[in-house]
Amino acid sequence: MSDPGTGRNHLTPETVEDYFTAGVAAAFSISDKVDAVLEIDPSHQEIRLVSPAAGADPDVTAYERIAVERIGIVGKHGDWFRLVVDATRMYYEAYILIESIVDQLESGASFRHAVSESLSGLRGLLAGRRRLSDEKEAGLIGELLVLGHAIEHSGEESALDAWLGPLSEEHDFGLDGFDAEIKTTRSEGRNHIIGSESQLQPAPGRPLYLVSIQITLAGAAAGGFTLSDLIETTRGMLENSRRTFDAALQRIGWADGDADMYRTKFQLRSKPRAFLVNPEFPAITGARLDQVVPQRGFISAVSYRIDVSHLHFEMLPAPFADFCEDPS
Repeated sequence: MSDPGTGRNHLTPETVEDYFTAGVAAAFSISDKVDAVLEIDPSHQEIRLVSPAAGADPDVTAYERIAVERIGIVGKHGDWFRLVVDATRMYYEAYILIESIVDQLESGASFRHAVSESLSGLRGLLAGRRRLSDEKEAGLIGELLVLGHAIEHSGEESALDAWLGPLSEEHDFGLDGFDAEIKTTRSEGRNHIIGSESQLQPAPGRPLYLVSIQITLAGAAAGGFTLSDLIETTRGMLENSRRTFDAALQRIGWADGDADMYRTKFQLRSKPRAFLVNPEFPAITGARLDQVVPQRGFISAVSYRIDVSHLHFEMLPAPFADFCEDPS
């Protein structure tokens, strides 16, 4: 961990991630040149820097994720600064901020100046990088798995034309002869959140399938993949449509510069299943609500959770028959 060239106890992105994943608090000196203690607190999703309180307090009022306090430490003389960074979903970015402050301290800067200079240099990083939520990450993984299969069997142009998810249409894919709504979950059961009354409403004359995909953490499994890996794999399948693909990702909220923020590896928990949304399927739709809810017009939004684990499933029509589990 110690870098002999700088006297710095440097952590790699993987090491920082491991500390939070393990869920065990840690504290250790981060410099051999100045008093600087790094504290990692997974239970509060925080990274903290503790250093002697020499000079004026740093001004961090403009930053929601950062706070500074003066504390007393048993066995230590005088006050100490404790800078607290909310590291939720940005563990290594928070650690880089701490390292930058320590760099300034080692060069002789006051704590206030070190914090100010470091925040100025990393303002764009702290303000601009926003990771997709866990739900959106899983959803994009599922859609990309289907998209990759479609590219292999139908060609890149037809596959990308069929991918409607980034356009916020009612269904994720409008394929030849049928529509598909892709739902991806990390749960042990096939539990999915349906976000609107139209999401499982078939278009007139077009069969609609709910495609249930289960993913789970891969750990060190050889077949594990991150969202970043899957995006690069899909992009590598394209020859003439990369700009179209990249534009679709941008509409979803993906940025290539944020790829390092998606380090969790996944694998399929089970073979995907396809469920035909027919009159017997337990969907809440606008048409059904119109029949049973008084003063229906006063309901402006519908969201519900459905467990399809024990429902009858079917094969998707060709050329997607081998993507989902065979019910026979």
